[in-house]
Amino acid sequence: MGSKLASWAMKAAMMRTKSSCRKVITLLMIALWLARCLGRDSISVNESLSDGQTIVSMKNVFVLGFFSPGAPSHRYVGIWHNSLGNSTVVWVGNRNEPLSDASGVLMFDSNGNLVIAHGGRSLIVAYGKGAKDMKATILDSGNLVLSSMANRSRYMWQSFDSPTDTWLSEMKIGLRTANQSLISWWSNDDPAVGDYTLAMDPSGLKLIIWWKETIYWSSAKWNSSELSLIPQLSSFTPISIFFRCSNFTNDISCTYSANPSDRMTKILLNPAGSLNIMQFDSLAQVWILVWSVPSTCEVHNLCGAFGVCNNSRVLKCVCTRGFVPRDLAAYSSGNTWKGCTRKIKLQCSSDEFHEIPNARLPDNGKKLTVTGLRECKLACLINCSCTAYAYSQLDGCSLWYGDLLNLQDSYDVNGARTLCLRLAKSELEYGGSSGKKCIVVRTYNIKVILCVDSVICK
Repeated sequence: MGSKLASWAMKAAMMRTKSSCRKVITLLMIALWLARCLGRDSISVNESLSDGQTIVSMKNVFVLGFFSPGAPSHRYVGIWHNSLGNSTVVWVGNRNEPLSDASGVLMFDSNGNLVIAHGGRSLIVAYGKGAKDMKATILDSGNLVLSSMANRSRYMWQSFDSPTDTWLSEMKIGLRTANQSLISWWSNDDPAVGDYTLAMDPSGLKLIIWWKETIYWSSAKWNSSELSLIPQLSSFTPISIFFRCSNFTNDISCTYSANPSDRMTKILLNPAGSLNIMQFDSLAQVWILVWSVPSTCEVHNLCGAFGVCNNSRVLKCVCTRGFVPRDLAAYSSGNTWKGCTRKIKLQCSSDEFHEIPNARLPDNGKKLTVTGLRECKLACLINCSCTAYAYSQLDGCSLWYGDLLNLQDSYDVNGARTLCLRLAKSELEYGGSSGKKCIVVRTYNIKVILCVDSVICK
């Protein structure tokens, strides 16, 4: 009797074990189905993504899938904000090679490359460097990363190193790779490579917008302050973003953090060459333009050599005192790039200086260690190649040689200074013309630069 009871108990236990196993297997199958169909954030080597399917980042912030920005016959692989739909694309994988229909499939090839298979050919989106156990994952930062299953934390490739026209928070613009720059779309409905590029200046920590091979706009230089790249942002309340730059041998780059950190933020280089800082207003459900460049006077070399720009004037460019347009007909018609030429040649030792107050100082000034304003002025005067100087107690003495570019007066942001421009003495003498000379006075033990009008009449 006891053996029968033991046998019955063993059978019952085995039945319970089988039932538990079936439940576990069923739950695993359901979990796998949900992960695949409802919340998949990655594609593995043996998986694919067809047109109409998407993968979504872990916290449902960004989506990777196929889209059409314009003509429905042109299909692209892209990344966009999940809550806003594919009208807010931030990255495009095949921007210059659209698919002609919706039969494309995103998958890994035999070499571990992420490719778009379409019509019997493959377009490489990202190189896997020969690894056979690859996985492509869309992160909540908007970064698409390729990694080996054996080492998920080491990225073989990432979209943040090959951006299109959008700079996202924590993405770097720099010199570590050839593609670490923004390139505008060709038009608002064509993501093909456009004419404008935002890149790091190889000669220093500042950003430059290039129009083809010509500098179109440049930022201020990074000086360890979070707002030094774009000082104008300091006038906003609250400040929307904070920049950080690094200057290491293997990492010369800049990135930014959004403020507040959870607000959707992007920096967009549009097809017209405008760089726009934008944040999303969740209540109004619209993107708010926080700041945009270039304004007219920030277009690089808009007024040419010795031309002065002023955003408040109808005619933005005029020649500074002592200069006339190099090509009067072109200048009058708005083609001001040729700049201005001197009316009277410099005489060297007898030259004087004309003051331009509240000026945006030109690039490439040469710093000189001096004890004060008089020494700075004298250093420029005795060097016949010196074109202008500027001095302040804070920034010291700067000298300029040759043509002066990007002059702007009535500059109402931090960094405005008084620029003293070298002119022939006779330019300041004709007809009782008013010239301005700089002196240094001491008030309450603080040096202050004053400019006093003087009239020289013969």
